[in-house]
Amino acid sequence: MSTCLRSCFLLAWVLLLCVIFCNFASISAQNRRPKNVQVAVRANWEGTPLLLEAGELLSKEWKDLYWEFIEVWLNTEKDQADSYTAKDCLKRIIKHGHSVLREPLASLFGFSLTLRSASPRLVLYRQLAEESLSSFPLSDDIILNNAGGGISKNEINDEAKSDHLLVGINPKTPGGKCCWVDTGDALFFDVADLLFWLRSPTRLAGDSFQQPELFDFDHVHVTSHTGCPVAILYGALGTDCFREFHVILVDAAKEGRIKYVVRPVLPAGCEAKAGLCGAIGARDSLSLGGYGVELALKNMEYKAMDDSAVKKGVTLEDPRTEDLSQEVRGFIFSKILVCS
Repeated sequence: MSTCLRSCFLLAWVLLLCVIFCNFASISAQNRRPKNVQVAVRANWEGTPLLLEAGELLSKEWKDLYWEFIEVWLNTEKDQADSYTAKDCLKRIIKHGHSVLREPLASLFGFSLTLRSASPRLVLYRQLAEESLSSFPLSDDIILNNAGGGISKNEINDEAKSDHLLVGINPKTPGGKCCWVDTGDALFFDVADLLFWLRSPTRLAGDSFQQPELFDFDHVHVTSHTGCPVAILYGALGTDCFREFHVILVDAAKEGRIKYVVRPVLPAGCEAKAGLCGAIGARDSLSLGGYGVELALKNMEYKAMDDSAVKKGVTLEDPRTEDLSQEVRGFIFSKILVCS
C-alpha cells in the first residue's frame, strides 16, 4: 500500500513539473517574439471625403475633367444600390474616374487616390469656406439682400466665426445647411433665394469690388464668361442641395449671367446627407503617406584599459605604426609613397 502511495506521489510530482516546464517554455517563447514597432504619421486635420479628393485629382490633370466627373456621378447616382461598403464605394469612385480618363493615366488613378495626396487641397477649401461665412466686417451696418431673402454675412458672422488656431476643421453653417452660394455681398442657403437673385438684373449688376476673389486652383465652369458676376457654390458632391444648386448655376452660366465656381466642402453634420459614398474617408483620421520612421539600435561596447603608463610618459601606441618602412600585412608604405 505504501509503495502504491509513493508511486502516485511521484507521478503527481512529475506531472506538476511537466506543467511548470510547459508554462515556462511558452512564456519564454512569447518573450522571444520580435517586437515590431509600427509608427504612423497622422495629419492634424479632420479626414476628407474620397469622392471630393477624386475630383481634385482629375482637376490637376485637366480642369475640364472635374466637371465631366461631376456630371457622370450625378447621372449615375440614381443607379446606386441600397447599401455600399467603404470598399464598394472606393471601387465605384475609381470606376467613374476611369470613365473620364485615358490610359495610362486611368490605371494610375486608383493608386493616386489611395495616397490621399489631394486632401490638403480640400483643407484649403475648408478655410476659404470659413472666410466666406465670417469675413464680412462686423462694423458694417449695411444689411444686404433683405428683400431677396438671402442671409446677410452680418447676420451669420457670430455663428460662423472661425477659430484660426484650429486647422482643417469642417465649417459649421447656420441651421445645419450643407450648401450655400457666395456672391460677394450675400450668401444664399436656399434655392428660392438664389433664383430671386438671378432674376433681378439690378442685383446681378453689383459692384465689382464686392465680388469674391478667385484663385488659380478654383473650379470655374467651362461655360462661364469673363466679366459676369461671380457665384461660388460651397458644397459636397453627393448631397441633394449640391445637385439642386449645381443645375441652376450651370444653366445661368450657359446663359452668360454668372461666372460659376465650385469649392468642394462638406460642412460639419452633413456626413449623413452626403449619400452612400459621399462621406467615405471623412470620419477617419488621415494617415500621411510617404513618411516613415527608422529605429536604429547601436551596440556600444567599451574596453577597459590601464592608463597608468600614460601618466609616466610612456606611450601606449605601437612605435612601428609611425615607421613607414616597416612591412604592414605585406605593404611597405614608404616605397608606395616614393613610387607615387
